[in-house]
Amino acid sequence: VAPGHAPIPANAVINVSNIQALSGLAPDQYAAQASAAIGQAPGYFVFGPFGVLENPVIPPRLLPTTIDGSFKTPHTLGFSVGVQREIGKDMVVELDYYHRDIRDLLGVRKSNLAFQSRVVGRTFLPPFTTGEIQTFGPFYEGKYDALIVNFNKRLSRRFLLGANYTFAHATDNSRGIDSLPSDSFIGIVPEVTQGSNSNKNGSFIATNGNFVAQAGTFLNGPDLDKGPSDLAVNHIFQVNGLVELPWQIQVSGIIRAQSGFHFSRTPTKITDPDGDGGFLAIDLGPGAGRNAFTAPPFVNLDMRLAKRFALGERVKLQVLFEFFNLLNRQNPAAVGSRLNVAAQPFGDATSVLPGREGQIGFRIEF
Repeated sequence: VAPGHAPIPANAVINVSNIQALSGLAPDQYAAQASAAIGQAPGYFVFGPFGVLENPVIPPRLLPTTIDGSFKTPHTLGFSVGVQREIGKDMVVELDYYHRDIRDLLGVRKSNLAFQSRVVGRTFLPPFTTGEIQTFGPFYEGKYDALIVNFNKRLSRRFLLGANYTFAHATDNSRGIDSLPSDSFIGIVPEVTQGSNSNKNGSFIATNGNFVAQAGTFLNGPDLDKGPSDLAVNHIFQVNGLVELPWQIQVSGIIRAQSGFHFSRTPTKITDPDGDGGFLAIDLGPGAGRNAFTAPPFVNLDMRLAKRFALGERVKLQVLFEFFNLLNRQNPAAVGSRLNVAAQPFGDATSVLPGREGQIGFRIEF
């Protein structure tokens, strides 16, 4: 502190705005004395762009650094409608439709990356022009629509049966709460020129291959990643049943067939739509957007054989024989996402889920 000034209180948080009041020294004077206190030359410590004392050689962590001013709570608007019809005394058929409009999904983006970056290279907006600021906010959205047909037969005449089919269409433009979008720009496009090209009256393609939208239009960069949701499955068909045989034997099973999971093609040509130094998600080739491809379908059959024994009046013993993936189908867990890789053909399974498995179990009821 300055001569005659009281010591800075213990555990005080100092910044460029309060350091003179706390120490009697100007920010530059305090930073120089802090450097000297550990045997370093002036400039080792400085008050950085966020007003805190730091070493400029050591990059600050900026994940995230700000909260968006229009912060909103994520919410969903939805409705559903259905019809049910009873057939006889023990069978029911249902038809249901669901719609969900998912708004204000949270995530991060580079909020100070200038639109001009896609032409002139990485350029950041004031006040922090030396590096990116990642901002956390409600920048993303999604939609979900599903049609479900369901059939159920209650247990009667020694058997029950259920079946349902679901068609679902789920899309969003979010790559995850902690992942950056391929294009971080959100706002009105400013005027940009490159040589004889200008976006004043229309869009153009920069010499580096980046698309430059027309000035004055609204651009929502995350929409570049709009595609099927990461966990979306378009078609699901499932049948389950149980049959009671003589001698207290039960046979039951579930068969499930569904379309494959969605995946993105790993880029073979790196492009940079927002000028941040790298294209994060997809190859902009025809039809190659985020999650534009589908893995092979999933089919699985599980079976159970159960036999019950009476051990006196109050105790029952049940012996179970269970089989999983009875058909021993090689359902994909991951697929090749790169083109022209002989060892991992594009779209073929690179790893599979467990094959046929069985187990024996005992259950005592009393």
